[in-house]
Amino acid sequence: MALVLPTLTAFTSSRLTAILTAKTAADFNTAFDALFASNVNIIYNGKQVSRDQYRAQLLGQSSAAVEERGASVTVEGQLEVPGDKGQLSGLVGLFYTSLVDSKFLVLGAPAESKVTSSFNAVILDTEPRPQSNPRIRGYFDPRRIVTVNQIATDQAVHVTIPAASINPSSPGVTVNPGGPIQLGPTETNPRQEIFPGDGEFGAPPVVIAGETIGEETNTKA
Repeated sequence: MALVLPTLTAFTSSRLTAILTAKTAADFNTAFDALFASNVNIIYNGKQVSRDQYRAQLLGQSSAAVEERGASVTVEGQLEVPGDKGQLSGLVGLFYTSLVDSKFLVLGAPAESKVTSSFNAVILDTEPRPQSNPRIRGYFDPRRIVTVNQIATDQAVHVTIPAASINPSSPGVTVNPGGPIQLGPTETNPRQEIFPGDGEFGAPPVVIAGETIGEETNTKA
């Protein structure tokens, strides 16, 4: 009975997701090598990069990075064109977003970044079949990406202060569910200011006998 391999898009999206959601560097490297050929040709944001440079780029966008805590990947669009060997070779295009949570906190909430990417790849069956071993179960997939052209943007997501971190019993603070935090009159302090004198700032001027202030003359000693 012949083994049916996953489709080209399923192969690419599942292994790319495994790379970006890997928890350790070892898991990341295993997943990376399971998707990209050793001699892969890479264009990233219009520039030719080496395999090691690309590995470092994806590592920084994954949950295996030192400063990251977790990542979630959503494939929002995919397209495949099988080659002359059916599902053993062909072209794959993916459009995906990845949300990465940092281990660092901003205002009590994890900092988060969003990667939006267009990922286009050429897949060939490059890996030689290993010798059969009855003790090893599972299927062998000889496919690897030999050419990849990726466009990606990495943007910081605005931090939202959790409502639980705000004490609604604080004087003058009103928590509006689903809306902005409102400050009461005791916080905004809309009281009228009263200044000394007839509207002047500070104490009135010293009046010396015989001196003229405006059109008035003080004749008192």
